[in-house]
Amino acid sequence: MNEEVSLMPKNDNAGLFIAIAVVMFVLGAEYMAARRKGKKIFRFENTIANISMGIFDRIAGVFMVPIIFFYFHFLHQNFAIFNIPETTAWFLVAVLCSDFTWYFYHRSGHRINLFWGAHIIHHQSEDYNYTVAFNLTPFQVFVRVLFWSAMPILGFSAKTVLGTHLVIGLYQFLLHSPLIPKLGIIEEFMVTPSHHRVHHGSNEKYLDKNFGGVFIVWDRLFGTFEREDEEVSYGITKDINSRGFLTGVFHYYGNLLHMMRQMPTFSGKMNVLFKGPDWVPTTGALQHLSLYVDKGTYQYKKYTLAQKTYIISSLVLTILVLGFMSAYITYFPPFGLELATMFILTTLVSLGRMMEKEPVLWLELIKYGVVFGYLAYQFLG
Repeated sequence: MNEEVSLMPKNDNAGLFIAIAVVMFVLGAEYMAARRKGKKIFRFENTIANISMGIFDRIAGVFMVPIIFFYFHFLHQNFAIFNIPETTAWFLVAVLCSDFTWYFYHRSGHRINLFWGAHIIHHQSEDYNYTVAFNLTPFQVFVRVLFWSAMPILGFSAKTVLGTHLVIGLYQFLLHSPLIPKLGIIEEFMVTPSHHRVHHGSNEKYLDKNFGGVFIVWDRLFGTFEREDEEVSYGITKDINSRGFLTGVFHYYGNLLHMMRQMPTFSGKMNVLFKGPDWVPTTGALQHLSLYVDKGTYQYKKYTLAQKTYIISSLVLTILVLGFMSAYITYFPPFGLELATMFILTTLVSLGRMMEKEPVLWLELIKYGVVFGYLAYQFLG
């Protein structure tokens, strides 16, 4: 019998707050350890840009995860080949299947321009620390859903499939540190921080290596494994001359459109979308947008104490709003959810403009004006 599934997310406040506490503890521990070792792995612009993108990914997830659950549930209820039980043993099998899927999903995200546009942001930071793990866009979710559609059809429930995503996501988060050394025999079969540092390297020998999520055996099997044996240069091969939020999200798709206009035929335009980032047409290299600069030439900006304080305060407030929204989403009054979403997205745009030293006064006044107007209407109306 088919179950009814609600598109409204269920509250799990304890789990949410525990997850936030664990992430904050790990991030704080890394920061303190780096300071003690005298390693400068956190630069202000990169850190704010990483966290901002993570907030964007999470705010989208609040709305998208229930829809994805419903989609996987629909596939499972109507097309499942097997009826796989929800037991611990089968969940471990599901994690293995999910990790196998992850390898090909991740590899396609580097080798197909259309998918790379959703993933490139994760590789843009020239610093490497746990905030890089936040640096994701919700556009990747559309690609992810395509790859993982096979699991509910195979017979795994929607709850199991999304549960494997949580396992792999948490494991991946813990990999994003330059401070953890090689881990001996574990390096032979598990993805380790060392392997993932290679994956984030823009060194020639490190490009398109170590795509695995939890197990490194897939890279060994399919010829994409590389050991960390030289210092890693983090970031992408051509940097972008901005740390702004909107530029970070959309620059590569803008660049793809720019290159497609240079191709006279439909097949040429499709090649731009579906070939890899290193593809060059037989007619010669295509021009890129002018915002791309040679690696290592980006000029990091200096900010006053007042500017840093306002930027950090805005970011913290946005995280609090996102946390409250996630925890109490079913209790929001009419238009409250839309207002909270507007507040978060507007703040991210505003933060990006502040990072670029662009004016934000009117944007901030309008944002807070709308919020206070709504609150006044709710409490006094």
